[in-house]
Amino acid sequence: MALAVAAQVWPLLLLASLILAAALGWAAVSGDTTQLPVAAWIFLAATAGLTASFALHECVHAALLHRIPTVTFVEVERTRARISVAPRGRMTGWQTAFVAAAGPLACAAAGAALAVHEATRPLSWWYLGHVLFLLPLFGDGTALVKGLLAGPRLLDTGR
Repeated sequence: MALAVAAQVWPLLLLASLILAAALGWAAVSGDTTQLPVAAWIFLAATAGLTASFALHECVHAALLHRIPTVTFVEVERTRARISVAPRGRMTGWQTAFVAAAGPLACAAAGAALAVHEATRPLSWWYLGHVLFLLPLFGDGTALVKGLLAGPRLLDTGR
């Protein structure tokens, strides 16, 4: 799953890598290191921020879905704008709500841990921002609401 997320954002990762390489090259040739902090931050935001936070988010969903015996298959769905996991099979509403909330909340917990240290505090916002996915406007929020409304009833997650 983590590789699927990286594959989804590879152009951004390539651009961030090229910016960092250019800054390192410039520093090596000229001795001027003024661009290195900005280039390093862009690289860190693209890798440890965007990519790693979404990898954590989706990996938590996938790990929990694989533990539910009535889920027969977990598919990775990718579009130009998003990546997500789609379970096939049946789950109770409670299971649906738990799995939906777990991805964003795992990221929020990681963000809270990163926020404790001054050096990683700016990076923490990439993770803390995942709580927004709990809003019904997004897939996790929609699944959370549907799951809570269904309660113990079984829901068909297949297409």
